[in-house]
This record gives sequence, structure tokens and C-alpha cells, in this order.
Amino acid sequence: MSAGMFNIALVDIADDFGKSVATTQWVVTIYLLAVSICLPLMGAVGDMKGKRQVHNAGLFVFMLGGLGCALAPNLPALLAFRVLQGIGASMYQANNMALIVALFPPDKRGRALGTVSTFVAAGALIGPSLGGAVIEWFSWRTNFWLLCAVALGAWLLAQRYLPSDRAAGKAAPDMPGAALFSVSLTALVLALNLGNAWGWTSASVWLLFGMFGIAAILFARRSLSERWMASGRHPFIRLGLFNHAYIIFGVLLTVVTYAAAFATQLVLPVLLRNVMGVSPAVAGLIVMAYPVSLIVSAPISGGSSDRFGSAPFIMLGLGGMAASLTALGFLEADTRIVYVVAFVVLLGCSMGLITAPNNSIIMSRTPKQNLGMMSSMIALNRNLGMMFGAAFGGLLLSSGSSAPSAALPESGIREWYVAMASVILVSLLAFIWIVKSGGKDRGVEGVQKQESVV
Repeated sequence: MSAGMFNIALVDIADDFGKSVATTQWVVTIYLLAVSICLPLMGAVGDMKGKRQVHNAGLFVFMLGGLGCALAPNLPALLAFRVLQGIGASMYQANNMALIVALFPPDKRGRALGTVSTFVAAGALIGPSLGGAVIEWFSWRTNFWLLCAVALGAWLLAQRYLPSDRAAGKAAPDMPGAALFSVSLTALVLALNLGNAWGWTSASVWLLFGMFGIAAILFARRSLSERWMASGRHPFIRLGLFNHAYIIFGVLLTVVTYAAAFATQLVLPVLLRNVMGVSPAVAGLIVMAYPVSLIVSAPISGGSSDRFGSAPFIMLGLGGMAASLTALGFLEADTRIVYVVAFVVLLGCSMGLITAPNNSIIMSRTPKQNLGMMSSMIALNRNLGMMFGAAFGGLLLSSGSSAPSAALPESGIREWYVAMASVILVSLLAFIWIVKSGGKDRGVEGVQKQESVV
């Protein structure tokens, strides 16, 4: 909810601080960057210090960050407190699923995890519409006050009802690995966001890409080193889990699909307001069609994939996603709202068809002793996808910031949508090849009867 509420508020934040929308999109990007960097680290800290303690502390830190955002006098202060919010969010996101697994018996875990997924989708559903309504009747700062109230209520409930837990191990986290991961990810996001302003051929942008490449290579070498794996320390990311074509494809697909969907949620409200002239509340309702469609389609595809296999639903979802992205790329100022809603609904249904079966494929091929870490990796890849989507969305808004509002669709946005649709189609072809070369997927239940070995 905290990310979706502010996609709709970027125009108002820009007007309030006298900045461009391309600049204020950092309100979204920097939050997702902080979450993505800290998520694996906070999972390790939860193992050492206790998941309840880290989870509840994260809610409190998130609330403090929200207070700072609500009172921020300028954009730099707002961004600093959004980083604090992201750190807090990573603390509870990294540990909430592990707490559920620890607290619920096996015969009730599925329902409990399903409830969490419902609330996640509900947050995405409420965020844009609530954010748009609050902006129309109050201001964008009120959104932060609402988040503070929600975080305070969640913290009080967690303090009251979550039982204490003990640390699972004494292994120290991989702080050098965390530093390398942070440098690589930050350098990449900065390069993507600043390349349009500085020039893609400038030395500064190439330096950032170089920092990303060097740090990523050093991180991979460290994580795969036999000496490191024998040291007994808690790995920042266990790269050895990615030893199956389905897992590698599923992880990459998570990043790509969430990047495309989140960039659409970032850019579409600006197009609706600046190009089509709709109000913030109406724009929020249109964007809300995406999570509503996802909520409806995800349970259907998840349950049906247990019976018929995951592959047909992933293929259908990828085809629908490519079609919806192509259609959104050809929006005009006079496009009827009903068509926009239909395209957004198709995008949401397609994501719903992809998400649950894709997660099932990943988890069914993960060793039982590593299911917790893989769950964290799925959350991390989801956040990475949203973060890259925010970065690409910022590039699109920046490229059109100097153009008249009515010319925004011609400023690179159309080409980007077509390019993303092409990437999704390539993903569909790659998945078909993997299925044919690796054998027919038999669904989650059939695969989980076989014990995987790393």
C-alpha cells in the first residue's frame, strides 16, 4: 500500500516542492531501493536476534519514517525519511512469512499464507484509490499520517499477540557481501535514473555502470567461493539455490513482470491526469482495476495449477500481458476510459495467471531445508522488479518532462511499452522451450513428493 499510494501523488508532490515529476519519482524508487538492499540482511538478523523482535522493530521504524515524511520541509528530507521507511519495511517483510511458518501447524500454513497474500493484494488495491481520494480532499502529506496510524496499530497488535521466539543460529551475517550487493544495486539504479539527465554516453553514467558490474562480479565470486561456504557464516544470498532452469527462469520472470506492471502503475496515472485530463480520484480508480483483477485471477490459477500443471497458466498469462502492454502503449488523449480500464484489467488478470503458478514452480524445485530462503528471494525479486519498474518509469517521465502534456505518449512511452511487450513474448518463447526440453510440468503436488538435493 505504501508504494501504490504515492504513484498517484507524484504530480502533487512535484507541485508542492517546485520539482519535476521525474525528480519526485525518487519518492517511490528510493523506498524500494532501501527495501531491496536490506531485505536479505534483515532476514539474517532475524535468525540471529529473533524474528519477532526484528519484525516488530521494523513496524516501529516504519512509523517513525512516516512521521518524518509527513513533516518533511523539502524533497531531500522527504527522501531521507523514505529511506528510513524502507529499512523498517524490510525488517518486517523479511520475517513475516517465517513467523507464520513457525506459528502455524502444517495443515493450517497454506491458509495462513494465503491470508497474507490476500492482504498484500488488498494493500495494492487500497493504495492508489485511497491515495487519490486523500489527495483530492486533503493533501499528499495526509497519506503518510494514515500509514503511521496503520503501522502503529500493527505494532500494538504484534506486541500483544506475537509470541517470543528464539534465535535459530549464531552464524554471523555476511556484511562484506551485503556491502557489495548494496553498491551494485545502488549504482545500477542511479545509472538508470540519471542517464537521461546526464547523458547515456557521459563518463559519470559509465562509471556507475562500471561500479555495478565490478561489485556484482565480486559479490557473485564471494557467494560462490568454497572457502566462504565452508566458513559457517550466514550467506547474504545463497546463489547455489539457482541450479535448475525452472528456478532461474522463474526468478527472472518475477523481476521482468513486476517491473513492467509497476512501471505501468507509475506512468499511467500521470498519463491519465496530464494527457487525458481525469481527476486524481478517477485516475486512482482506474489504476485500482489492476489489483482487483489480480485478486480475482490469482486464486483461480493457483488452485487450478495444482490439478493441471503450472505451464498452461504461465503461457496464457504471458500472452495476455504482452497484449495489454501493447494496447496501453497506443493510448491517445481521446481514448475512451472504458478501453483503458479493459487494458488494465487484462494486465491484472495476466499477472494473476503468472504469479501463483510461477511461485509454485520455484518452490516445488527448492530443497525443503532452503524453502525459507527461497521465500525471501521471491520477495526480494518482487521488490527488485518494482524498483526497476520505478526506475524505468522515471526514465519515461523524464524523457517527456520537456514535452507538452499531449505529446507525452510520443516521448518514448509508446516505444517502451512495445519493447516490454516484446520482452514478455521472448519470455513466453523461452518458457515453452524450457517446458519442452525439461518435460511436462506435473503441478506442485506431484513434484513435491520428490525430495530435491542441492
